[in-house]
Amino acid sequence: MPRVTLKDIARKLNLSQATVSLALNGRPGVNPETVEKIFALAKELNYSGNFAKYKEKNTSYFGTIGFLVYKRLGKVVTDSQFFAELISAVEKASREKNFTIMLFYCNGENEISNTIKILKNSSISGLLILGTEMTETDLKPFYSINIPTVVLDCEIRGSQFDTVTIHNEDGIWRGMKYLYESGHKNIGYFRSSFSIRNFDQRFFAYKDFLEQFNINPDEQKIYMLEPSITGAYNDICELIGQNLEFPPAIMADNDLIALGAIKAFEHFGIKIPEDISIVGFDDIPMSSVIDPKLTSVRVPCDELGAAAVNRLIWRKENTSAFPTRLAVGTKLKIRSSVKPVI
Repeated sequence: MPRVTLKDIARKLNLSQATVSLALNGRPGVNPETVEKIFALAKELNYSGNFAKYKEKNTSYFGTIGFLVYKRLGKVVTDSQFFAELISAVEKASREKNFTIMLFYCNGENEISNTIKILKNSSISGLLILGTEMTETDLKPFYSINIPTVVLDCEIRGSQFDTVTIHNEDGIWRGMKYLYESGHKNIGYFRSSFSIRNFDQRFFAYKDFLEQFNINPDEQKIYMLEPSITGAYNDICELIGQNLEFPPAIMADNDLIALGAIKAFEHFGIKIPEDISIVGFDDIPMSSVIDPKLTSVRVPCDELGAAAVNRLIWRKENTSAFPTRLAVGTKLKIRSSVKPVI
């Protein structure tokens, strides 16, 4: 059988040889969908030119990845620093793998059916779902899409898709351990009034820590706050107006809650950390510029985004493998919002 050449591939696809050469050598300048067609035909014809060398370095190629941002109520997934950083991380990781990103938005369960139709009619060959606000019920209809899919930032029980999440329990444990080793045994919790899986896991880790260190949990020290700076500020102001006494140390579901609480405390002359020590979660950029600077659990958004993209690439080549949950670890960024107890 004669050897397959660039000219053969170009002729079958009605393309120039230069276009085929650029695509097979991983050079920019070719539409991702066209590259995918070229790769597919090269494999089918057993092309053995430079494509073989390129293939050794790039075992998977999607072309275009769909990135779906799902908002059940938009109470958590907002235009905040954390989600802006996470979306940017996904886009960066995709570019580094020579993929393009196509963004989609779905605002609640009423839009799911139409969103699925749009996804099925799109040119994407892989899908990342930002599932922070998702429930099992929300995710179930997406199983019909029948393309490689990874859920980001939410561990969905019984999911048929791979999930890449924050190791929430690890993060809370780090924050609580720091407070405990700083001498605090009386530790309260600022819990989000809007329930999502991430926050549920964090609250469970808080209670688990208390149990492990033989500290009796006190429901009076658990405060339900809106997960935003303004919402948490208003909620804390209302609680202070009820003459509630807060414990001397508090762990928060996220930085936005912690920052809103700090603002409210300062408004009423309650000093941080002299009167109350606070630890946040997410380590958004604002945490390092307020006064006092907020000690917070650092979530590596770059690694989270890259892990999701890499998992999607792997899933493309391993379609029948069991679903896997990958949890990215955290670190504690110590600043000045915690006062050691002497």
